[in-house]
Amino acid sequence: MQTAKNEAEVRVRVRRNPGRALRKLVLIFISVYLIYLTYNFVHDLVVARLAKVEMVSRGIVQAAVPVQGILVRDEIPVTAPKAGLLKVIVPGGERVRVGQVVAQVVAVSLDSHSGEKVHNITAPRAGIVSYHLDGLEEVYSRKNIDELDLEKVQTLQAEVKQVLPGNQVEAGKPVFKIVNNLEPLFVITDVSDKVKLADMEKGSTVLLSLGSDEKDVSRAVLSEKNFGGSSDRLLLSLSSYANNMIAPRTVEFKVITERYEGFFIPDGAIVRKEGQDGIFTVYKERVRWKGIEIQGRIGDKVVINGVTADLKVVLNPQYVKEGFQIKLP
Repeated sequence: MQTAKNEAEVRVRVRRNPGRALRKLVLIFISVYLIYLTYNFVHDLVVARLAKVEMVSRGIVQAAVPVQGILVRDEIPVTAPKAGLLKVIVPGGERVRVGQVVAQVVAVSLDSHSGEKVHNITAPRAGIVSYHLDGLEEVYSRKNIDELDLEKVQTLQAEVKQVLPGNQVEAGKPVFKIVNNLEPLFVITDVSDKVKLADMEKGSTVLLSLGSDEKDVSRAVLSEKNFGGSSDRLLLSLSSYANNMIAPRTVEFKVITERYEGFFIPDGAIVRKEGQDGIFTVYKERVRWKGIEIQGRIGDKVVINGVTADLKVVLNPQYVKEGFQIKLP
């Protein structure tokens, strides 16, 4: 009797087990699916936050060494014929022709009914007018640049002044100078060991950055190495230059040692694959590897070829793998 009862209970449990097992399988499937969805959500969220994706940059990458230079121009100081008050006819920065009246001196005269006499000051040559003087115009001149003793000259005291309209001027003293801007400007500069002088030869082109704009590059010619007997001193020649180089005697600028123009990325964005340089890009929300050609490296920037302006680059590829999904905003 007991045996029959046990067999009946077993048959009931057997009939019930298939349904319970199916429910467990469904629950397990749902749990795995939820875990999968959660993983993808968290993964996308983490990658989206950690992965830095930007359009490839385009511009100028250059290495430059800051230096200071002494300017040697083809310039002539012009003196006042008489003492008196200065009247400016041609303002500084303008070009004049030979014999043109640049300024006038209004001097006291007992022979005039007005008690004054006007004396013209004319340009002895064609060139740019500058009223900025330092008293070294005939010292730092192109005609004696080969005999220039810099150590001795640098001990001379410059008398920097700007002559203004209405100033009292003295007879025989310089009032302005005429700079022949059609002749080259020489720049004497001492460079550091960061400039590879061994790679530079006389007559070669030297790139200079004379302003804050990296696009503004001047091309100078190396006229002489070891100028004045100094191993790190250069004599550079500029065939064309801006008017802001007319007045000062010294100027701060940069010697460009390397320069590239094009697309560039951080060095850390490079991903090597099978011995080839490449980058991770994002196309249709998927990470893809793209081969590139490295043109040059300066600091942490790498100039590359083989890309277009609309390319999206992963700047920190350590957080992604090829095929990863990245949803960009």
